[in-house]
Amino acid sequence: MPIAKTQGKSPIPGWSDIIHHGVNTLEVGDTVEPHYHDANEYWFIVSGRGTCITEGDTYEIGPGDMVLTRQGDEHSLVVHERMVAVYAYGPLKPGGVFGHLHR
Repeated sequence: MPIAKTQGKSPIPGWSDIIHHGVNTLEVGDTVEPHYHDANEYWFIVSGRGTCITEGDTYEIGPGDMVLTRQGDEHSLVVHERMVAVYAYGPLKPGGVFGHLHR
């Protein structure tokens, strides 16, 4: 069983459906601009609260919630209470680009 470190010191094995992961700590008032990805994205909220907007729908999120964003769906975030979230990306679509993409 391999271990993938968030610092990139241990590569994620090729058989994994996860291609990238990490931990974000966001402060009150932080925002994540509207963007999309060429991969599915998953956020696991460990602590804190915020408002997530995806494809025009608004959700209040907090500890224990998981935000599932389908590849190509535009989404954003506003943080209301200091937030710690673990995130992971699924495989890139063929010819896809990694990172935040904008319309």
